[in-house]
Amino acid sequence: MLEKDIIKLGLSDKEAKVYLASLELGPATVQIIANKAGVNRATTYVVIESLMEMGLMSTYDEGKKTFFTAEAPERLLEYLKNQESEVQEKIDLLQERLPELKSLISITAEKPTVKYYEGYEGLETVRMDFVNSLDTGDVIYAFVPIDDYIKSGLKEKGIDITKKRVNKNIKMKVIYTSKNGRQQDYEEKEGINLKEYLYIDYEKYPFSGGMNIYGDKILMIDYKGKMGGVVIENATLANTLRCLSRCIWDKKE
Repeated sequence: MLEKDIIKLGLSDKEAKVYLASLELGPATVQIIANKAGVNRATTYVVIESLMEMGLMSTYDEGKKTFFTAEAPERLLEYLKNQESEVQEKIDLLQERLPELKSLISITAEKPTVKYYEGYEGLETVRMDFVNSLDTGDVIYAFVPIDDYIKSGLKEKGIDITKKRVNKNIKMKVIYTSKNGRQQDYEEKEGINLKEYLYIDYEKYPFSGGMNIYGDKILMIDYKGKMGGVVIENATLANTLRCLSRCIWDKKE
Protein backbone atom coordinates (compact mmCIF):
# COMPACT_ATOMS: atom_id res chain seq x y z
CA MET A 1 0.00 0.00 0.00
CA LEU A 2 2.81 2.41 0.88
CA GLU A 3 4.45 1.87 -2.49
CA LYS A 4 1.18 2.59 -4.33
CA ASP A 5 0.70 5.80 -2.35
CA ILE A 6 4.23 6.96 -3.16
CA ILE A 7 3.51 6.35 -6.85
CA LYS A 8 0.38 8.51 -6.53
CA LEU A 9 2.63 11.33 -5.33
CA GLY A 10 4.30 11.43 -8.74
CA LEU A 11 7.12 8.89 -8.60
CA SER A 12 7.36 6.11 -11.12
CA ASP A 13 6.98 2.47 -10.09
CA LYS A 14 10.75 1.87 -10.02
CA GLU A 15 11.48 5.23 -8.35
CA ALA A 16 9.08 4.30 -5.55
CA LYS A 17 10.66 0.84 -5.15
CA VAL A 18 14.22 2.21 -5.01
CA TYR A 19 13.35 5.10 -2.68
CA LEU A 20 11.53 2.86 -0.17
CA ALA A 21 14.27 0.23 -0.32
CA SER A 22 16.90 2.90 0.35
CA LEU A 23 14.88 4.28 3.28
CA GLU A 24 14.83 0.82 4.87
CA LEU A 25 18.49 0.05 4.19
CA GLY A 26 20.12 3.31 5.05
CA PRO A 27 23.46 3.95 3.29
CA ALA A 28 24.05 1.10 0.83
CA THR A 29 25.69 0.24 -2.47
CA VAL A 30 23.79 0.10 -5.73
CA GLN A 31 23.86 -3.70 -5.78
CA ILE A 32 22.30 -4.00 -2.31
CA ILE A 33 19.62 -1.39 -3.12
CA ALA A 34 18.88 -3.16 -6.42
CA ASN A 35 18.42 -6.52 -4.67
CA LYS A 36 16.15 -5.01 -2.02
CA ALA A 37 14.03 -3.09 -4.57
CA GLY A 38 13.79 -5.98 -7.03
CA VAL A 39 15.14 -3.80 -9.85
CA ASN A 40 18.13 -4.75 -12.00
CA ARG A 41 21.45 -3.06 -11.20
CA ALA A 42 21.77 -1.00 -14.40
CA THR A 43 18.23 0.39 -14.05
CA THR A 44 18.81 1.13 -10.37
CA TYR A 45 21.71 3.45 -11.33
CA VAL A 46 19.42 5.38 -13.66
CA VAL A 47 16.62 5.55 -11.07
CA ILE A 48 19.00 6.76 -8.35
CA GLU A 49 20.21 9.56 -10.63
CA SER A 50 16.59 10.59 -11.18
CA LEU A 51 15.88 10.56 -7.43
CA MET A 52 19.03 12.59 -6.77
CA GLU A 53 17.84 15.22 -9.26
CA MET A 54 14.62 15.40 -7.25
CA GLY A 55 16.64 15.85 -4.08
CA LEU A 56 15.31 12.57 -2.65
CA MET A 57 18.64 10.70 -2.52
CA SER A 58 22.28 11.58 -1.97
CA THR A 59 25.65 9.84 -2.31
CA TYR A 60 29.06 9.70 -0.70
CA ASP A 61 32.26 7.68 -1.08
CA GLU A 62 33.81 5.58 1.67
CA GLY A 63 37.07 4.00 0.73
CA LYS A 64 36.71 2.47 -2.68
CA LYS A 65 32.93 2.10 -2.43
CA THR A 66 30.12 4.50 -3.31
CA PHE A 67 27.13 4.56 -1.03
CA PHE A 68 23.67 5.95 -1.68
CA THR A 69 21.08 6.94 0.88
CA ALA A 70 17.50 8.18 0.79
CA GLU A 71 16.75 11.62 2.16
CA ALA A 72 14.22 11.90 4.99
CA PRO A 73 10.53 11.67 4.01
CA GLU A 74 10.17 15.38 4.83
CA ARG A 75 12.28 16.04 1.75
CA LEU A 76 9.61 14.31 -0.30
CA LEU A 77 7.09 16.82 1.05
CA GLU A 78 9.39 19.70 0.07
CA TYR A 79 9.74 18.21 -3.40
CA LEU A 80 5.96 18.13 -3.83
CA LYS A 81 5.61 21.71 -2.60
CA ASN A 82 8.25 22.81 -5.12
CA GLN A 83 6.34 20.95 -7.82
CA GLU A 84 3.15 22.70 -6.76
CA SER A 85 4.89 26.07 -6.95
CA GLU A 86 6.25 25.32 -10.43
CA VAL A 87 2.83 24.18 -11.65
CA GLN A 88 1.23 27.37 -10.32
CA GLU A 89 3.84 29.45 -12.16
CA LYS A 90 3.03 27.59 -15.37
CA ILE A 91 -0.70 28.12 -14.82
CA ASP A 92 -0.14 31.85 -14.24
CA LEU A 93 1.98 32.09 -17.39
CA LEU A 94 -0.61 30.22 -19.46
CA GLN A 95 -3.45 32.40 -18.18
CA GLU A 96 -1.41 35.47 -19.11
CA ARG A 97 -0.77 34.17 -22.63
CA LEU A 98 -4.19 32.58 -23.18
CA PRO A 99 -5.76 35.57 -25.00
CA GLU A 100 -2.81 35.70 -27.41
CA LEU A 101 -3.00 31.95 -28.04
CA LYS A 102 -6.76 32.11 -28.67
CA SER A 103 -6.17 35.02 -31.04
CA LEU A 104 -3.74 32.92 -33.08
CA ILE A 105 -6.28 30.08 -33.35
CA SER A 106 -8.94 32.52 -34.52
CA ILE A 107 -6.67 33.97 -37.21
CA THR A 108 -5.71 30.53 -38.46
CA ALA A 109 -9.34 29.39 -38.63
CA GLU A 110 -10.24 32.35 -40.84
CA LYS A 111 -7.50 31.77 -43.41
CA PRO A 112 -8.84 30.30 -46.67
CA THR A 113 -7.49 26.89 -47.65
CA VAL A 114 -6.36 26.82 -51.28
CA LYS A 115 -5.64 23.60 -53.19
CA TYR A 116 -4.70 23.09 -56.83
CA TYR A 117 -5.89 20.04 -58.79
CA GLU A 118 -4.19 19.20 -62.07
CA GLY A 119 -5.54 17.33 -65.07
CA TYR A 120 -8.83 15.52 -65.66
CA GLU A 121 -8.23 13.17 -62.73
CA GLY A 122 -7.72 16.08 -60.37
CA LEU A 123 -10.90 17.80 -61.50
CA GLU A 124 -12.86 14.57 -61.24
CA THR A 125 -11.70 14.29 -57.62
CA VAL A 126 -13.10 17.74 -56.90
CA ARG A 127 -16.34 17.13 -58.76
CA MET A 128 -16.85 13.92 -56.80
CA ASP A 129 -16.51 16.10 -53.71
CA PHE A 130 -19.71 17.82 -54.86
CA VAL A 131 -21.54 14.56 -54.27
CA ASN A 132 -19.74 13.37 -51.14
CA SER A 133 -19.71 16.62 -49.15
CA LEU A 134 -23.25 17.86 -49.83
CA ASP A 135 -26.56 16.70 -48.39
CA THR A 136 -29.83 15.88 -50.11
CA GLY A 137 -31.53 19.06 -51.28
CA ASP A 138 -28.36 21.19 -51.37
CA VAL A 139 -27.67 23.42 -54.36
CA ILE A 140 -24.51 23.91 -56.42
CA TYR A 141 -24.30 27.34 -58.06
CA ALA A 142 -22.24 27.30 -61.26
CA PHE A 143 -20.85 29.66 -63.91
CA VAL A 144 -20.14 27.76 -67.12
CA PRO A 145 -18.73 28.96 -70.48
CA ILE A 146 -20.58 26.30 -72.49
CA ASP A 147 -18.31 26.38 -75.58
CA ASP A 148 -15.12 25.86 -73.58
CA TYR A 149 -16.78 23.31 -71.29
CA ILE A 150 -17.76 21.13 -74.26
CA LYS A 151 -14.29 21.38 -75.80
CA SER A 152 -12.68 20.35 -72.53
CA GLY A 153 -14.34 16.92 -72.55
CA LEU A 154 -15.45 17.27 -68.95
CA LYS A 155 -19.09 16.86 -69.91
CA GLU A 156 -18.60 13.28 -71.10
CA LYS A 157 -16.33 12.40 -68.16
CA GLY A 158 -18.88 13.56 -65.58
CA ILE A 159 -21.73 11.15 -66.39
CA ASP A 160 -21.23 8.96 -63.30
CA ILE A 161 -20.91 12.00 -61.06
CA THR A 162 -24.16 13.40 -62.46
CA LYS A 163 -25.95 10.14 -61.67
CA LYS A 164 -24.74 10.19 -58.07
CA ARG A 165 -25.68 13.84 -57.70
CA VAL A 166 -29.19 13.21 -58.99
CA ASN A 167 -29.59 10.20 -56.70
CA LYS A 168 -28.84 12.49 -53.74
CA ASN A 169 -31.27 15.11 -55.08
CA ILE A 170 -28.53 17.76 -55.25
CA LYS A 171 -29.59 20.58 -57.56
CA MET A 172 -27.49 22.76 -59.88
CA LYS A 173 -28.31 26.31 -60.92
CA VAL A 174 -26.13 27.07 -63.94
CA ILE A 175 -25.40 30.55 -65.28
CA TYR A 176 -23.93 30.04 -68.74
CA THR A 177 -22.73 31.92 -71.78
CA SER A 178 -21.81 31.04 -75.36
CA LYS A 179 -20.40 32.77 -78.43
CA ASN A 180 -23.29 31.19 -80.32
CA GLY A 181 -25.88 32.84 -78.14
CA ARG A 182 -28.63 31.15 -76.18
CA GLN A 183 -28.48 27.33 -76.30
CA GLN A 184 -32.09 26.24 -76.56
CA ASP A 185 -31.24 22.57 -76.26
CA TYR A 186 -29.90 23.21 -72.76
CA GLU A 187 -32.84 25.29 -71.65
CA GLU A 188 -35.33 22.82 -73.11
CA LYS A 189 -33.79 20.20 -70.83
CA GLU A 190 -34.20 22.46 -67.79
CA GLY A 191 -35.21 20.39 -64.80
CA ILE A 192 -33.68 17.22 -66.20
CA ASN A 193 -30.82 16.06 -63.96
CA LEU A 194 -32.05 18.66 -61.43
CA LYS A 195 -30.50 21.50 -63.43
CA GLU A 196 -31.72 25.01 -64.14
CA TYR A 197 -30.08 27.22 -66.77
CA LEU A 198 -29.75 30.99 -67.05
CA TYR A 199 -28.17 32.53 -70.16
CA ILE A 200 -26.19 35.78 -70.05
CA ASP A 201 -24.98 37.68 -73.11
CA TYR A 202 -21.47 36.66 -74.19
CA GLU A 203 -20.84 40.08 -75.79
CA LYS A 204 -21.37 41.77 -72.43
CA TYR A 205 -19.96 39.07 -70.18
CA PRO A 206 -17.32 37.05 -72.09
CA PHE A 207 -16.05 34.92 -69.22
CA SER A 208 -14.14 31.77 -70.13
CA GLY A 209 -13.44 30.34 -66.69
CA GLY A 210 -15.80 28.07 -64.83
CA MET A 211 -16.84 28.32 -61.19
CA ASN A 212 -18.82 26.10 -58.84
CA ILE A 213 -19.90 27.21 -55.38
CA TYR A 214 -20.88 24.39 -53.02
CA GLY A 215 -20.86 24.18 -49.24
CA ASP A 216 -17.90 26.20 -47.96
CA LYS A 217 -15.92 25.67 -51.17
CA ILE A 218 -15.34 27.38 -54.51
CA LEU A 219 -13.98 25.49 -57.52
CA MET A 220 -12.49 27.66 -60.27
CA ILE A 221 -11.45 26.22 -63.65
CA ASP A 222 -9.41 27.99 -66.33
CA TYR A 223 -10.57 26.33 -69.55
CA LYS A 224 -8.09 28.34 -71.65
CA GLY A 225 -4.95 27.21 -69.85
CA LYS A 226 -3.64 23.85 -68.72
CA MET A 227 -6.48 21.62 -67.57
CA GLY A 228 -6.89 21.92 -63.81
CA GLY A 229 -8.61 23.89 -61.13
CA VAL A 230 -8.25 25.69 -57.82
CA VAL A 231 -10.43 24.98 -54.79
CA ILE A 232 -10.78 27.70 -52.16
CA GLU A 233 -12.30 26.56 -48.88
CA ASN A 234 -13.66 29.48 -46.87
CA ALA A 235 -17.20 29.87 -45.60
CA THR A 236 -17.24 33.67 -45.94
CA LEU A 237 -16.02 33.75 -49.54
CA ALA A 238 -18.28 30.86 -50.59
CA ASN A 239 -21.31 32.53 -49.05
CA THR A 240 -20.49 35.84 -50.76
CA LEU A 241 -20.34 34.22 -54.19
CA ARG A 242 -23.47 32.21 -53.44
CA CYS A 243 -25.31 35.43 -52.61
CA LEU A 244 -24.04 36.98 -55.85
CA SER A 245 -25.34 33.99 -57.80
CA ARG A 246 -28.73 34.21 -56.11
CA CYS A 247 -28.86 37.91 -56.89
CA ILE A 248 -28.40 37.16 -60.61
CA TRP A 249 -31.08 34.46 -60.51
CA ASP A 250 -33.47 36.82 -58.68
CA LYS A 251 -33.10 39.35 -61.50
CA LYS A 252 -34.34 36.69 -63.89
CA GLU A 253 -37.51 36.32 -61.86
